[in-house]
Amino acid sequence: MLKIKKKQTSISFKARLRRSLIASIAAGILTVQGVLLVPPSQVNAETADVSVRNWHYSSTIEVPELKPSWTVKVDNYLNMGENDVLGHQAIAEEGKVFAFAGNKLIAMDARTGKRLWSYGKDLKPYIVYDKGVIYGLSAGQKPYALNAKTGKLKWQSNTSIFMDAHLRTEALVPTYDTLYAIKGSATFAFDKATGKLRWKMNEPSGEGNGSDYLQEAEGVILRTFYVQGALTSIQLTAFEKKTGKKLWEHFGQGAALQIKDGLVYSVDYYSPLLADYQSLPDRKWIVNVYNLKTGVKKSSREYSWKMSGEPPYEYSGGSLFINQGKLYMDQGNSVAEYNFDTYKKGEVPLRTFPRPYGGDWELIGLVQERLIFNNRMTGELAGTKLANGQRIGWNGDAPAAQIDVHGKGLYRAQRNGTLLGINLMTSRPVFKVTTGADLHESTLKTNGMIIIQAEGKLLGVKVPASLK
Repeated sequence: MLKIKKKQTSISFKARLRRSLIASIAAGILTVQGVLLVPPSQVNAETADVSVRNWHYSSTIEVPELKPSWTVKVDNYLNMGENDVLGHQAIAEEGKVFAFAGNKLIAMDARTGKRLWSYGKDLKPYIVYDKGVIYGLSAGQKPYALNAKTGKLKWQSNTSIFMDAHLRTEALVPTYDTLYAIKGSATFAFDKATGKLRWKMNEPSGEGNGSDYLQEAEGVILRTFYVQGALTSIQLTAFEKKTGKKLWEHFGQGAALQIKDGLVYSVDYYSPLLADYQSLPDRKWIVNVYNLKTGVKKSSREYSWKMSGEPPYEYSGGSLFINQGKLYMDQGNSVAEYNFDTYKKGEVPLRTFPRPYGGDWELIGLVQERLIFNNRMTGELAGTKLANGQRIGWNGDAPAAQIDVHGKGLYRAQRNGTLLGINLMTSRPVFKVTTGADLHESTLKTNGMIIIQAEGKLLGVKVPASLK
């Protein structure tokens, strides 16, 4: 140890000599004719006040990349300028894809992308399909019907649903023998076989504002409208199918949860708005039961719970739906399950399930024994397994632009120009497709093919066996 110290001392002394010599030489060099030359100070790049990375190489998902079987150029839905056409400018049914190119409606083979037929010009980019028939709107917004196999015109209505107003909800709803056209608070009923207008009605209290909900049952048509008052709320209204005559209305009531045995079950969305929700933890969903034809209230159901924590409490709205006789409803931080057909006052849930962490998740449905939630801020999906209450997610490697579920496949179109195919059951990514687009519309599926809607093009991709 002493030797080591001595050696270190000797080295230190020699180093000091060298540094002294170098300093003397440098001083001589920098002093010229009595002028002291000072070297410029070191220049450094400015650093950011805040720098946060939101991507890492390790986060890139490595899966096999599938090549599209075909790619076809179509009209770019982003340039259509109408919000109501979204979700309806392209559809896939019975092994065919129907879309718009050059303002014409075209049909393609889903496996090959080969064009089968085309129809019309300057058509409104909105179509629906029902039992081998395509229904759409002409440039003048007159409904038409085409044979989906041949593209031949079945009928063209003489009645236009055009209204000189903006931001009206617009939808075509085919039923057994009627094609309904929704235009804001107005409803048109066309004979499905001939296109002849049967009747037209308008709900004045809606003042042009109506949803796209329309349901037909036992000779009655149900629609919902947004009605303004001291508190704006939804309104459920019933009309006679044959004439369009109004039968009844109930302010604050939403779309039918269920129609059965001449009764309509509807959620009361208005009463919770009147409660002192910040001070009191008590919460309840109210489901009112009405006679379908007369609107007379027959009974009422209440499903109650208490919010956890201390005041002020959150509003705790949420959603609820029926699936195979079971009622699922948001109750604060959990989702409760009830047997809907055997209601008993004051009953407790059959089961409860945890929601995803955070307050931005909305319960939207049940698929493959998994409760599905949508994040209102990010558009992401998350789930909870009914079997064990396990929280699950289907994450990607870029922000999602569009997510669609078909059977066991979850198709996640991302804002980095790719689409990920994920197994819904295992949450594992299966494949990736390069789309080259930032934004995407709904991914369609028919005859073992998915149809990716990118910006100005469609891509047909064969579905792997594991996702069928």
